[in-house]
Amino acid sequence: MASKIRMQDVVVILPGITGSVLQKDGKDIWAFSGQALWQALKSWGGSLEQLKLLADISSNNSIKASRLMVNTYQIPGLSKFDGYSAISHLIEDNFDVRPGNIYEDPEDKAANFYHFPYDWRQDNRETAKLLQKHINKRLHQWRKCNVNPDAKVILLAHSMGGLISRYYLEVLEGWRDCKVLFTFGTPHRGSVKSLSYLANGYKEYCLDFTELIRTFPSAYQLLPIYKMLKVGGQYQRVAETDNIPNVDGEKAKDALAFHYEIKAAVEKHKTDEEYKSSGYKIIPVVGIQQPTLQSAELANGKLTVSQELPTWIDPLLAGGDDTVPYLSAIPIELSNDYRDTYIAEKHSSIQKHSQVLTELYNRLQTMQVNNLEEISGPGINREVIGKPAISLSMDDLYWVSEKIEIRATVFNSAKNFRKLNALITPISADANPQKIEFKPDNDEWVLTIKDLVPGLYRLQVETDNLSSQAPTPVNDIFEIV
Repeated sequence: MASKIRMQDVVVILPGITGSVLQKDGKDIWAFSGQALWQALKSWGGSLEQLKLLADISSNNSIKASRLMVNTYQIPGLSKFDGYSAISHLIEDNFDVRPGNIYEDPEDKAANFYHFPYDWRQDNRETAKLLQKHINKRLHQWRKCNVNPDAKVILLAHSMGGLISRYYLEVLEGWRDCKVLFTFGTPHRGSVKSLSYLANGYKEYCLDFTELIRTFPSAYQLLPIYKMLKVGGQYQRVAETDNIPNVDGEKAKDALAFHYEIKAAVEKHKTDEEYKSSGYKIIPVVGIQQPTLQSAELANGKLTVSQELPTWIDPLLAGGDDTVPYLSAIPIELSNDYRDTYIAEKHSSIQKHSQVLTELYNRLQTMQVNNLEEISGPGINREVIGKPAISLSMDDLYWVSEKIEIRATVFNSAKNFRKLNALITPISADANPQKIEFKPDNDEWVLTIKDLVPGLYRLQVETDNLSSQAPTPVNDIFEIV
């Protein structure tokens, strides 16, 4: 076995919304990783009511984040994630790091690999301040005890974790201590899926849980910040629109202000010579080619969402990872860059895709070489949209009694395959894995699923051609109730 590469910097993993275990009085009140949400709602029951954010701040502060939910989970219609374990193992298996607890380690302990669980209900501004506090403490101790007094922090941020990181780096001036920020499916410009969830909920059984989510400032900070909501034939921003059903206008305005604080800080820093010469790099990992909500229309008091781009947006920016639109996963200041960090993968699995992990390993390895100026890996690549890709259209949740059809489209493959295969693996259900073939249906492929018991499942789709010219496999999770 090859020797591990010495990690000179401090690495921190930040999860997305709902991705941290929450405790009250030392007992878990949010920890259903690897469990179907329907089963969790039945078993956790009244404890979930404790998650509601109240006007009494002291009551909110009694809930603490204890650890990352490393296994698979999903909130149908809002967020889903197929585990943080793969990215953690990548770091620990390939790099010489000292794991630590970012909250509980004693002052004299020097560690350089941390998870950052946080209370994902709260305003991301407050979470960013908490991140700043603990990074300052841990980085100082690592520099003091390590042979590299110039060590910096490397942030690996999934989804909403990237927004927290950006606020810390830009508004709170954390850029001076950061080498690089990787964002995996971060909605830098927001997600239409979040708007749909807040306004319309997700299927009937999730309505009670939706009411809970609507009390969270963080959920509003996932709303789109660009003009994508059509009202009376004109596109406008969510925060500039009144009477959206179930959306608190003041919370939406404050959420837009959160994003504008980041944008204003970036603009200010562009004139800072030190920032330009030695500031951190951003490497966005962007999911593409998946059916993704892009716009909405408000008419007669009803919000309707669509996969159609607003007419003022270039059609080349269509698609996304099924949760975060392609155009939103790119930080605003990188709008004109096409970096080789794009992958035809779903939001739930982008952080564990083998190609993403390989690129992450190579870049982290390069960053540990002294005096290397270029750390961002491959540069601009405008060819990525033309690569072979599998696009997967499916729901987060299905009733056990309904006919389940999953559709797929294969792009840019030159028809160099004969079959499209699916592997369905149970996560929470007592069932055996199934291998099923898609059936051709004109320009699409359709998969019909029968006889699955209720539970959470993982789906992997790939062609029978596994050569380097074939599209990479696509992965997602779904639940049967």
